[in-house]
Amino acid sequence: MTRDVNRSLRDQRKTVLIVGPDFTPSSYPPALRIRFFAQHLREFGWEPIVLTTDPGYYEWEVDPENEKLLPPGLQVIHTRALPARLTRKIGIGDLGIRSLWHHWRALSRLCRQRRVDLILIPVPPNVPILLGRLAYARFGIPYILDYNDPILTDYYSRLPRAKRPPKWALVSAMYRVLEPFALRRVDQLVGVDYSYMAGLFANYKWLHHVKATPIAFGVEPRDFEYVRQHPRPNPVFSRADGYFHISYVGRGGPDMVAAMRALFEAIRLGRQSAPELYKRVRIHFVGTTYAPKAEGLYQVLPVAQECGVDDIVEERPGRVQHLEAIQILLDSDALIVVGSEAPHYTASKIFPYILAAKPLLAIFHEESSAVKLLQETAAGNVVTFGNGRPPLSVVGEIGTALQELLRLPTGWLPPTNWEKFEPYTARAVTARLAEVLDRTVQSAGCGVHR
Repeated sequence: MTRDVNRSLRDQRKTVLIVGPDFTPSSYPPALRIRFFAQHLREFGWEPIVLTTDPGYYEWEVDPENEKLLPPGLQVIHTRALPARLTRKIGIGDLGIRSLWHHWRALSRLCRQRRVDLILIPVPPNVPILLGRLAYARFGIPYILDYNDPILTDYYSRLPRAKRPPKWALVSAMYRVLEPFALRRVDQLVGVDYSYMAGLFANYKWLHHVKATPIAFGVEPRDFEYVRQHPRPNPVFSRADGYFHISYVGRGGPDMVAAMRALFEAIRLGRQSAPELYKRVRIHFVGTTYAPKAEGLYQVLPVAQECGVDDIVEERPGRVQHLEAIQILLDSDALIVVGSEAPHYTASKIFPYILAAKPLLAIFHEESSAVKLLQETAAGNVVTFGNGRPPLSVVGEIGTALQELLRLPTGWLPPTNWEKFEPYTARAVTARLAEVLDRTVQSAGCGVHR
């Protein structure tokens, strides 16, 4: 009887196909974003199916334990991809490109076999947005694009040529054709911050009729519960070594150098004025590059060396797995998070930082959505820079905030307003997504597409 009831409930749900070449057991942000949605969509009347790539085609390490975090019964379709060892000979490593044909074949087969009400395509990777337009043309299925990062940005064009990625001009030219093609028939847009979608409306005036809904990246509290119940070895430091460990887990890059320099300058001056306060401090920067082979690709350490504080700063540029990152946050005595010079940079890592419930210092551009979040939740101290306030002008504020953090009593917990934080949990952001999905199928004629 229970099995029949479950089957009946499943049959009543509408079906959304989520296309994401990067998925569990990967620990990268796109994989986490899809899992958060897939974990809760059934609660809101949607049956998710995930179309992804067999992990054997990834160029990065995965954590099989991540699969224990998947909801039971989730249908995941794995496809092949072109091997990177072959495509890199012609300069192509992007998983979205390597899996595109295989994903299209699997998508077409699925849509011929069963009813699919809607397709959701998160980016990055960016090239799979083509599949939405193709599926609409072939099967009449509406599609939504989920922007976790902008596809087209002028950030690199404003950098000196020597600092631009090697293939930036070619990739940018490709996306200037690909993005408007995919957007021409998109039903709705979602993204981790409205500013990402505002750029689309500025670039493509004909998009004015498309509704855009900001949906935060979110965080899954049950992941933290899992780590607390199943502790993992900390690959970075030992809690029993007598030092005061401050950690940053997340990417670095040229857009963060100015804020990093301000932080290290504040530390340099602080060590001169209050040397005893910094005597036990060790600061760890972990996972600062997405490069599969990260040895020696330092994003932070050269700046620390310039400021003369590299004796207490350690950088491990290689990415760590999702559960390892949580373990590092939970083991740390305090946390630091540094933002980009880009005004609308949305730091998805801020959510697990808050959930770790540790003394927290954040340094962000004043227009970043992370600033408002930290102020609303009272989860940490935030120092802002921005127009007319370059990062080096707030060194004194950073130094004061650091000393306040170091003087906190052992075991101090931030006065986080968890009621204000609840809208950023995975369940809450999925509820917002479900509203968008419902609105889409209603406007498309009750989900009848074939």
